Amino acid sequence: MASTPGSWRERIPVKVQILAGLCVLCILILALALFSGFPGGTAPAPHTNATVHIQILEVNDFHGHMAAGQIMNNRPVGSAPVLASYLKAAIASEKADGTIIALPGDVIGSAPPVSGLLLDEPSMLFFNSFANQYCTIGSNSPSVSCNMVATLGNQEFNNGVPEVLRMINGGNGATNITHIVDPYPGSKIDYVSSNVVWTANNTPVLPPYTLRTVDGVTIAFIGADTISTPNLTTSANVANLTFRDEADSINQYIPEIQAQGVHAIVVLLHEGGNQTPYEGPTEGNATLQTQGDERVAGIVSRLDPAVDVVLSAHTHEFTNIYLNDSAGKPVLVTQAYMYGRGYGDIDLTIDRSTGEVVGKSAQIVTTYADQAPGTSPDPAATALLNEAQNAVNPVENQVIGTAAGNITIARNSAGESAMGDLVADEERATMKTDVAFDTSGDVFANISEGPITWMDLYNVQPNAGTLMAMTMSGEQIKQTLEQQWQAPLPSSNLIVSGLSYTYDAAQPAGSKVISVSVNGVPLNPNATYTVATVDTVTLGDDGYTTFGQGSNMSYGTTDVDALVAYVKALPQPVNVTIDGRIQRIN
Repeated sequence: MASTPGSWRERIPVKVQILAGLCVLCILILALALFSGFPGGTAPAPHTNATVHIQILEVNDFHGHMAAGQIMNNRPVGSAPVLASYLKAAIASEKADGTIIALPGDVIGSAPPVSGLLLDEPSMLFFNSFANQYCTIGSNSPSVSCNMVATLGNQEFNNGVPEVLRMINGGNGATNITHIVDPYPGSKIDYVSSNVVWTANNTPVLPPYTLRTVDGVTIAFIGADTISTPNLTTSANVANLTFRDEADSINQYIPEIQAQGVHAIVVLLHEGGNQTPYEGPTEGNATLQTQGDERVAGIVSRLDPAVDVVLSAHTHEFTNIYLNDSAGKPVLVTQAYMYGRGYGDIDLTIDRSTGEVVGKSAQIVTTYADQAPGTSPDPAATALLNEAQNAVNPVENQVIGTAAGNITIARNSAGESAMGDLVADEERATMKTDVAFDTSGDVFANISEGPITWMDLYNVQPNAGTLMAMTMSGEQIKQTLEQQWQAPLPSSNLIVSGLSYTYDAAQPAGSKVISVSVNGVPLNPNATYTVATVDTVTLGDDGYTTFGQGSNMSYGTTDVDALVAYVKALPQPVNVTIDGRIQRIN
């Protein structure tokens, strides 16, 4: 007899029907997960460890130092191929659940010719090579699985805001350089900045923070640039921007981050301090040095206690220390020198159930080129470097002028050199001031008799400083001269232009300068004078802190560009000798 609809169900016990229905439901849920929730239709293995181990590799203040030639501790150090070999070895050897590369500012700017002459596109391409498949161009739609994050430094603004955005988002814009990759593709690094805002509406120029998920736990990365940036570049370069207080800006986004269930927070801060270097993991009793540490310590002391780590930068120093936040909680603060001479290897342990950081330590690793893995430079980075070098060779080899004789950095007994006179005269002429100062330590190379190439002049001033002018009183000028013998003794004496002075070496510090003339007229302590120098000197790093008291500061071109233009305009052949503008007695 044929069955009627439903009759087969009626013959099956109810319990069996319920179990069968549950099985069908389980199969449907599993199928949905397989084919819509997990890439490739494969579900991840269940998390078994109670904690997640995350590695962060910090590279700060790279400044486009792609090529070899740096020395640290009397050993070769740095370059893109060597740095790449260290970073890749660290990633390969680390048994972390995931690695994130973090760049806390000044990736570009004030760079050597191999990167700087190409608007630092080679440096951006170099760091792009570390990006995984989840990283995309620009910072508007970041993936939580991208392994790269960065913040802005003051040097990123050297060519203005449009160029900052071009470096991030790509395109050739109005540039007229050789593009190694044409068109320039942009950055795969996720740039964030909480405190650089449009003045008109107080909204961030870039996303203030980004989230990263590693093995089931999420970490927030907040960026902040030094509020000193407007004082370190021309006003046109930061027009329409406001640089808000770093700590206030960082703290502003903490509640928003925590509302998303994120409790591990790392700050990329382009501001720093100074500490005596040491090897090994973070020491609990380490201290910052007195000079130069005020900013980073002050910022950290005001941070919300939710911040776990601060990756610092800007001062080009070693930092590996715990500093207390606003609640007295220790924050891990790091900085790895500059120019790719080192990197920070930060080890975070995060509790899987709470998302809180339960362990944090770091090591600052120096990238020596004479030991493994530096003795095996990365082939891809080497190829990129060679391509960039070929592109800039025509500019480097361009003949700018002719030297009638050798122009050397050798100083006489008074501390004067022919090269120092040339550089100081160039700075005064370029900025059209009464006098000019620089340090002998800012003059690095001789020029030999014969043709003068662009590269010869770059080697004289390779630090890529920016010329600036200010107003100082006669008394401040005399005080600046006296600082040459203060304690601690500055590493370099001053080179001068537009003034001459005599000092008595037998007199005590503070009373050595016995006469000063400006353009042949005795210095008037109460008068004001226009003064040219370079931005690096005004920071007081060499001990010449009186420059910081100057007023009416304005900025010009880079020192090497000014030197090239000045030498090209001089009567040829160029003849420079010591003229006796500095006199010493006793």
